[in-house]
Amino acid sequence: MGVPFANGCVQGEVSAPPDRVFGRIEAGGVEGLTFIDYAYGAPGHSTHQVGGLLVGTWHGEPWTRLTFSGDAEGEATEEWSGETFVLRGPGYAGRTRWSGRYRARYIAFSPGAVERMTETPLTDIPVPSTACDLTERMTVFHLLAALGRQAEEGSPTDTLLLDSVGLAVLRASGALPAAPARRSATLTRRQAARIRELVAARIGTPLTLGEMARAVDLSEGYFVRAFKGSFGVTPYQYVLRERVALAQSLIRSGTVSLSEAAARSGFPDARRMGRTFRKVTGRSPTAMARLRSA
Repeated sequence: MGVPFANGCVQGEVSAPPDRVFGRIEAGGVEGLTFIDYAYGAPGHSTHQVGGLLVGTWHGEPWTRLTFSGDAEGEATEEWSGETFVLRGPGYAGRTRWSGRYRARYIAFSPGAVERMTETPLTDIPVPSTACDLTERMTVFHLLAALGRQAEEGSPTDTLLLDSVGLAVLRASGALPAAPARRSATLTRRQAARIRELVAARIGTPLTLGEMARAVDLSEGYFVRAFKGSFGVTPYQYVLRERVALAQSLIRSGTVSLSEAAARSGFPDARRMGRTFRKVTGRSPTAMARLRSA
């Protein structure tokens, strides 16, 4: 008798709950995206049905065997060991067995999430349910590892980050057909100004990729390309820089605490603000405060 589970658009049964869940990001404010980072320390098995799209990485000991068996008639059984990438499309149903310890990270997309990111219904995208050596999809590994670090902290995940990583995972996983060669996309001057105004107005509150794209009447996928073509950075990187700039101004003013500066600049807490501060400026907020008072 298995233990039922449901993570976003993926559901099924497992022989036992994970021995450890390092972090989880529920769909929450970003409708249709769910992420989980977990590990098993002993052999086990599971069944799973995918209602949308699943992208995952499995990291087993060299001797741990992962066996994937699709339920569709004539579908071959796949065996892998070590580092493995897995992509499952809508309607996929199958079973997984593992012979020893392993850790996995996966992000699940609802059909609605895929459509809003690509402007194409998931049913119109021929997703190849497949598995391969992880070295063939290292970009996906790095993206999911970054989400894992965010999830492990336990503090709320920036919705813009989750949206941006989700779109990047869709592209890097092979779930989407390769885009044709095209000229570099850019925003118009009016669109760029509208985005600057939106970010300034919403700097202290969560902002999604969808909201930014809708503000200039573009699809999320095209908006990201056009934004980078105009600003030279991704929307998430731009928003982070603007938050740090506001935090710097507040700290220099000497009128607010670090915690208040973090809240007013859109960071979940002073610790997250400090880490981002060091990445962007090379200094910590406390060092900035000491410079002000010197």
